Amino acid sequence: MKTFALCDVNSFYVSCERLFRPELNHTPVVVLSNNDGCIIALSDQAKAIGIKMGDPEFKVKSLLKRHGVVTFSSNYGLYGDMSQRFNWILDQHCEQVAPYSVDESFMSFDHYPEPLRDISLRIKNDLWRCLSLPVCVGLGPSKTLAKTANHIAKKNKVLTDGVVDLSTEKARRYWLPKIPVGKIWGIGRQLSQGLARVRIHTAWDLHQADHAVLQRIFSVNVERTILELRGISCLAFDEVPQPKKSILNSRSFGHSITDYNDLKEALSYHVSRCCEKLRSQQSMARSITLYLYAKREQDRYLHQPSQTIMLAEPSDDTGVFIQAIEAGLRRLYKHNQQYKKAGILLNALSPRKGHQGDLFNTIKARPELMDSLDKINQRYGRDALKFASLGFDKRWAMRANSMSPHYTSRWEDLIKVT
Repeated sequence: MKTFALCDVNSFYVSCERLFRPELNHTPVVVLSNNDGCIIALSDQAKAIGIKMGDPEFKVKSLLKRHGVVTFSSNYGLYGDMSQRFNWILDQHCEQVAPYSVDESFMSFDHYPEPLRDISLRIKNDLWRCLSLPVCVGLGPSKTLAKTANHIAKKNKVLTDGVVDLSTEKARRYWLPKIPVGKIWGIGRQLSQGLARVRIHTAWDLHQADHAVLQRIFSVNVERTILELRGISCLAFDEVPQPKKSILNSRSFGHSITDYNDLKEALSYHVSRCCEKLRSQQSMARSITLYLYAKREQDRYLHQPSQTIMLAEPSDDTGVFIQAIEAGLRRLYKHNQQYKKAGILLNALSPRKGHQGDLFNTIKARPELMDSLDKINQRYGRDALKFASLGFDKRWAMRANSMSPHYTSRWEDLIKVT
């Protein structure tokens, strides 16, 4: 029988920050969003003193200081690298691994001779031994049950040793009545309110409900969730993620920007990131939209001018798109206007394979150059080689006053042992 497993890192961003700062293992820690805005990750110790996910940092600053909470700016380079290492460890234990988010992945086990709880405990121990990442594992005959089992394991770490298996009816009968229906994967707040009106309050209530009746009242997704809770797998195990249909990259500035060259650098940076993603999924794009958030009349409201440019033919060449956004920016830019944010959207995506170039297009594709650029940056770190238009000072960059070093992805940030 096929069994799904969901492996999820506990407080992933916090765990990554603690990895190279073990003295913080029992200290309250929080991680802030872009521009050091809101709290997006927090340790159990931080939760215990009343800090909540999504709290703006400036509102709880006195509370953080009073309790000696250690604050970090988001370090997505570190988190992305640790996510890759996390999935590499999972690959050593299971042939089918499908990343679901940066900190959790599904696995599919089919006819394994060893008890899956033993395999899960070994995965948990290996991730701690190799990466010092604490994880919980949920098991079940469907993805929804695996996700639910993981939720139970997180809430009952001591009792379950971080592993819960909902493969049997006995286990489901014990655990599901303890889970509010709103905690089930795919059941949001609004839907849980609707289910409450028909006297469905727990996961077990939903498990026992008539799926055909609820399909007529709500949707086919609710019917699938009920069947999944009964151990009938309805969701495919997507081992290979589908290519994106559009690619977006945007950031708020650390402070208002008025200079044309700073805006050009910021947009060139976003173009570079978008093109990296484009090439990684073997796609090309023909449409690029650049947009700017501009402050008008001293904080009264934000205006969002944008410009869409169609290329003569699809491309994945960073240089081609940089030339396009320069033309668009000249049309959008207003002298002395205060800009708060910029972004790039690539659209009209098509597969690179089988693309036939335009014989009369004067801008020739440079696939070998782009491939070399990507390989150098993968080996020596992001932006080891880059287009000059990306600049060096990054005066437009987001606030990140408490960012930790990029321990695993920058040579200069490697820990030195003396």
